[in-house]
Amino acid sequence: MKSGSIEQFVHLSKFNDVKEFNNHIEQWMVDCKNYFTKSELIGLKRLIRYSCKYAGISNAKIQTLVSATHNDEIGISRSTFERMLRKAKQLGILTVHNTFFGSNQRHNVYVFNHYQSTKQVESEAPTNEVPETIDVLNQETNKIKTNNISIDTYKENVIPNVPIRFQELVRTYYSPKQVLEFWKCVKISTRYLTYMSSLQKTNLGIRVFKQCIVNMKLGYKIRNVFGYYFHILNEFLDA
Repeated sequence: MKSGSIEQFVHLSKFNDVKEFNNHIEQWMVDCKNYFTKSELIGLKRLIRYSCKYAGISNAKIQTLVSATHNDEIGISRSTFERMLRKAKQLGILTVHNTFFGSNQRHNVYVFNHYQSTKQVESEAPTNEVPETIDVLNQETNKIKTNNISIDTYKENVIPNVPIRFQELVRTYYSPKQVLEFWKCVKISTRYLTYMSSLQKTNLGIRVFKQCIVNMKLGYKIRNVFGYYFHILNEFLDA
């Protein structure tokens, strides 16, 4: 897309007015809030505020958005904001369009999408993007879809593509299908961290799982264990 003023992209808006936009954002937050760290939520809410002039779209520069968070004395880093964008895209909350002036890339155009449950995101995603949804496991199925590959979770009592140390620990508390969901959270949270080795990812997943178990034994109220696990994973990565 060719770069330009925000008025040039008004046709991309999917909402009739700001009220409708806010209603959809509220539904997204109920469904997906737990997948973001506190810092990432600050960045997301700032982007939402910058998307109200024309309901659901913004072409503000990342540096402008990041700098604006520092006005509240709760500033975040550019890397945190970019990580928030990747999660929001994966969950289907927004679509990011790159703009160019000649051969030079300029700032992005952010377009918020209508609310849809995380179960619908993968099936309705455009073919040029394949977001990985984080979804509560269907307890009645024998297979779970991970990275678009159906895996038989019971074959020879070993879960394919999941580190043995990780699955041995988690299976003392959860079923094989749930072990896959926990490992899926690890893969999603580290998918862009190319500097991390498989061993480091395994150690991270184990460390966070142990922390979750400790917190549950201490009486923490957890509505969705997978969302809570994903949340702590990202807090560890932030630290």
